[in-house]
Amino acid sequence: MGDALAVCLMQLNGFDSNDFAKFHPGGNLGKRLYLRVDDMYKMNQRPFVKLNTLFKDVIIEISKGRLGATVVLDESKKIKGIITDGDIRRLLEKTDDIKNLTAADIIIADPKYILYNALAVEALEKMNAFNINQLLVVDEHNSYLGFIHLHDLIREGII
Repeated sequence: MGDALAVCLMQLNGFDSNDFAKFHPGGNLGKRLYLRVDDMYKMNQRPFVKLNTLFKDVIIEISKGRLGATVVLDESKKIKGIITDGDIRRLLEKTDDIKNLTAADIIIADPKYILYNALAVEALEKMNAFNINQLLVVDEHNSYLGFIHLHDLIREGII
């Protein structure tokens, strides 16, 4: 009975999900309604390599970034693709001759990305849809800003 009364009063007063997020921002529902990718990705490293980066240095950059991936940029800092730790494992299953490989040899073109101002819950939906753990974060011009990782969403209680 109390819940029904509360819902009726909310409707009469025009109380909507935006109001709920404003008055209860710390809760799971509040975070799902207002937390944005921009609030989260800045805490992460911004790993990147260039197309001519040697395989060994790609691995070092992925490890240093602690996100399981690195973006590959060209000389003008345009996104050319991504390399994940999974890509490296799959490569090592196929070949032993890795000494002269560069990022250009192992890059995965057309990486999945999300705009910096998207809701964090949208990032989760995209990760689930593609069965991946991280997304590139870009601006309106597709410039690389960083990564958002599944662990960021877990830490914030989105999941």
